[in-house]
Amino acid sequence: MGITFASLSRATQLALKTFLAAAPATTPFPLGHVHEALSAALGYNTYAAYKTAADAGEESAVYDHAQHIILDLPRLQHRLAALGHGALAGQAVDAIRSAFEGLVPEAKVHDDVDDLEVAIYADVVDGIESSDGYSSELAMTNAYGGDFDITFSVALPIDDARGEWTLIADGTSSLEQDPDKVYHGDTLDVSARVVFQKLGRRVLGEMNVEDAGGSIQRDDIDPSDEMPDFEPDDDMGGAHV
Repeated sequence: MGITFASLSRATQLALKTFLAAAPATTPFPLGHVHEALSAALGYNTYAAYKTAADAGEESAVYDHAQHIILDLPRLQHRLAALGHGALAGQAVDAIRSAFEGLVPEAKVHDDVDDLEVAIYADVVDGIESSDGYSSELAMTNAYGGDFDITFSVALPIDDARGEWTLIADGTSSLEQDPDKVYHGDTLDVSARVVFQKLGRRVLGEMNVEDAGGSIQRDDIDPSDEMPDFEPDDDMGGAHV
């Protein structure tokens, strides 16, 4: 059957009971409210909206192959407040996180997209560094190493993307120059497309680093370093600028 919304809901409810056991008496948190909370964390205003998306095939029936889950914390907090559980937002987040980590241990749960970007940074750098497009440019520099500084931008917000979701990686790789070789540049401009399979609005599957590569950064010439233009000097027979 796999890891489904139903199994995640049950795991969330059990974790929530544990987290609330030692807390002062609170408003009951029935399974129906757990459904609403989990739906909000997955990017839907209501459980009914989640069901509509699932029935339409926009949300996977199983999450066994999930690699990353980006929780929609603002939506979750808003929904909990509407249900009368605003004071339990922290426990609800912990319970949902515990459910995913327990049932899909290979997946990473993130609080937002920035958190995801930090988690994938090293893998994206490795994908760029091992690409033919980067290696060939590096070979022409007579330099070595590579201190990467990259940032991410979204082609489309995660909630709006269908089928796949893409992050654009851009930045630089600063190199060490070999003093015994001719200088041909010590910085590469680098880029890549980071493509995730979407299993749901906020559940991501396999990640691929595509179109990765680099190009030697050409220093702009300072106009003051250029050769001056000379014109004939009619009086002296010499030249002046």
